[in-house]
Amino acid sequence: MFTNIKDRVVQVAEAQDMSKEAFFRSIGMTSASFRGRAKETPLNSNAIVNIISKYPETDLYWLLHGTSKEVNRVEEAAESYDQLCQRCLEKDKLIAVLKEQIVDLKADKNDYKKLLGLQK
Repeated sequence: MFTNIKDRVVQVAEAQDMSKEAFFRSIGMTSASFRGRAKETPLNSNAIVNIISKYPETDLYWLLHGTSKEVNRVEEAAESYDQLCQRCLEKDKLIAVLKEQIVDLKADKNDYKKLLGLQK
């Protein structure tokens, strides 16, 4: 589910051992900033600094992006693995082609030796 940054700030407020109004005051804002049309406006940088300073357990990456950094790392790792597997498959195909060419070249070499009388 997509949330905007103010929705996430409300989640941080709800996780505190205080009223939302007290939390909003502590970050230099009012509860009105988190209702109605005001909820759709950007969060000011001072509020972000206050949240991180006063509530250091808040995951800044999550607050700003809406996802955990760990989740993104797992997704990036899976993507890298898929890319790596694709490259391995391409290399395996190339190796198979090269092996076939080696077999053909050895057969050609033996044929040339016979033609030149170098092989019994």
